[in-house]
Order: sequence, then C-alpha cells, then structure tokens
Amino acid sequence: MTAPPSTLLSLVRTITHLGDAFDAANGFAHQETRCQLVDAAEKLAIAARYPDENVFFAVTRTTQNACIRIACALNIFAVVPWSNSAAESPPASISVADIASAVGADGVVVARIMRALASCHIFTETGQDAYAHNHLSRAFLVPESLSMFSEIYDMAGKAAFALPDFLAKTQYKNPDDYNHSAFHLGAHTDLGFWEYLQADESKFQAFNNGMRSQATVKEFDSSYPFEAELNAVPLAQDEVVLVDVGGGRGHALERIKQRFPGLKGKLVLQDQAPVIKDAVAGGLSPAIEAQAASFFEPNPVKNARAYFFRRVLHDWSDAVCQSILQNTAVSMGPDSRVLIAEYEVPATGAPAKLTMQDVNMMGIGGCERTEDMWAKLLDSAGLKLEKMWRTPGSNFVVVEGRLHEA
Repeated sequence: MTAPPSTLLSLVRTITHLGDAFDAANGFAHQETRCQLVDAAEKLAIAARYPDENVFFAVTRTTQNACIRIACALNIFAVVPWSNSAAESPPASISVADIASAVGADGVVVARIMRALASCHIFTETGQDAYAHNHLSRAFLVPESLSMFSEIYDMAGKAAFALPDFLAKTQYKNPDDYNHSAFHLGAHTDLGFWEYLQADESKFQAFNNGMRSQATVKEFDSSYPFEAELNAVPLAQDEVVLVDVGGGRGHALERIKQRFPGLKGKLVLQDQAPVIKDAVAGGLSPAIEAQAASFFEPNPVKNARAYFFRRVLHDWSDAVCQSILQNTAVSMGPDSRVLIAEYEVPATGAPAKLTMQDVNMMGIGGCERTEDMWAKLLDSAGLKLEKMWRTPGSNFVVVEGRLHEA
C-alpha cells in the first residue's frame, strides 16, 4: 500500500526544518544535520513512490552501477565538458555523437548508457542526445573516486553477487574463513582476495588508487590527538612513535605528519614488499621509514609508542584479527598502545553506508564491528579496550587498546 499523505507532509516539514538548520549551522560543517537531511530526503522519495516502484528501484540499482562502470571504462566522465566553476550556467553540453567519437564506442551504445545515467540524475539531459555534467556526475571526475568505484564494482561485486549462493551452500553460517568465501565462488578462483588482487598489476594499481581516496578522509586525525597522546611521555631520539601496520602507500602517515608537525619520534610504514616498493616509487616522504613486514608474524619493531591499523582489521575475521593483534602485543612495551581506525557500527540505527560495507566485508570473510565486538576482540588478544576516540557527527573512531596490567 502507498504511504498516507500525512507521512509525506510530515517528511516535507522535517526536510524544511533540517534545511533551515543546515543553513544556520554553516552547511557541510555540521555533519549530524547533513546526515539527518539526507536520511529524511531518502525517506521522502520512498514514501512518494508506489510499492512496486520501490521494488523496481531496488532491482535496477545493479543496472545503474553497471552503466556507471561502463562510463568509467570509456572515460566518459572526462570527455563531457566540465568547469571548475560551480557557477557556470548553463553547463557546457556535448552530443552523443561527439562522446562516441571521443571514446571510440558505438553511438547507439553510448546513447543508451547516457540516457540511463541521466534518468538516474547522473549527467543532465540538455536536449535530444545531448548531455552535461551535474553535481552527481562531477563526483566521478576525481581520479581516486573513479578508481574506488571501479575497484569495488569489479572486486567486491564478485563477492556480493555470489553471496546468496555461498550462504545457501554453507547453511547460512557466518563467513569467517579467508580461504573459503563468497569471493572465491564469485571470482572462480582458488586465490584469496589479496592474492587475487596482487596477481594482476592493473587491478592492484586501481585498488591502491581507490584506497588513496579513503586516505583523504580526515576523521581519524580529528578523533585522536596524536601529538598530545604519543608525546605525553618524552621519547628518545631514535624511538619509534608510530608504526602504520598495513599502511599501503603511506598516505595516512603523510596526513598525520602534516596535521601534527610537532609529533616527535620515528614514523614507520609497514606493508608487504610489493606495496612498500610501490610506496617508495610513488615518492614516500624520506621522513617515513619504509619496512616490508607481515602482520601474520610478530612485529619487528619493538616498544613503539603506537601501532596504527587504519581500515585493516575490517578485512579479516575475528580469528585472524586475534592473531594479528597477538603478533602486535608481543612487541609492545608498557607505554605502547594499538590504535585501530575503523568505522564503528552503532548498536542501533546503523546507517546504510556501514551496513552495506559490512556485507561487502562478509563476502571476503571480514566484518565491520560494534564497540562491544572491538572490546571482545582486543581481550581475546591479551589487550584491553582503553578508549573509543570519537568525532561528533561521524561513525569513524579510533579504538585504543593497551596491554592488560600484569
């Protein structure tokens, strides 16, 4: 049945109220109000549709994403004229024929893809077979965001499509085996997710580029006062203040160094040898020591002030994370701590961004966690939950763990 008119009117009033609050709170500077506004707008769209329209909308999200992926592959987002000026009016448009000529694709295919994207408000239709950028399509002009979409569609998509069959075949047991997951079924491979990724250089580079967009997220350094906490006790000149475990190309360490220029002590980046090689070749700061290391073995850096895991442990099951943390704990000293920067799933009212990401992680045997889950995981590795460092209006947290007192 359709939603009653009173529901729609109530949502309209809520959106009006939140819009006023959004404007008064300096817009995007107030994340909580912004998120409430997005939530209310989505609920209004659902309430305004007929039930069968909502079902069809859900079904066609898969098709919409396929169209975006095709546009990414053809570089259509860059071919459509764009300007750095948001005030450009009207935006410059381009014909389907010109797009097809520029990307080397069949004009009929381009016409059908552009028509589909515009109907989903990705690009604006300016006339018959003519299109221009809009607010949503411009988001795909950022190279890292483009790579992130393609990487998630290509890699996580394999697991997501196979997940229903995989769960049915395993009697709906919670996936906790990295070597036996929906990804293996969907990708038709015996390789684990990371091994599969590294076997193809183009996939590996696309993944790293996509993760670079994640590294620009500023929540972790807003949540945790690195300088005040890690330099509270004086360090020796050669003492390591921070080890970024599984830190990729070092973008997070670069961000921390920039955000906290007074932070004293050595910075160490750890990852697998191919990743470290890529980081150094990519211009890693000489102030950061690069070290090939595996978190499946005891950490070679002893007594560091902090061991930092940013968006690492959500890739793995509790059993694997327990092993990773135990390999860290054996290298920790009395002043050491682990800092785990992840999204925290609220016990109630979790947003779709987190719940959908959790299901993505389910496909490779990982998961997103609640505070209670983090506490239990730390305890299983011989650590105690010291504090959850939160940022108002964000679900991103820094989980601080320390050794249990002897």
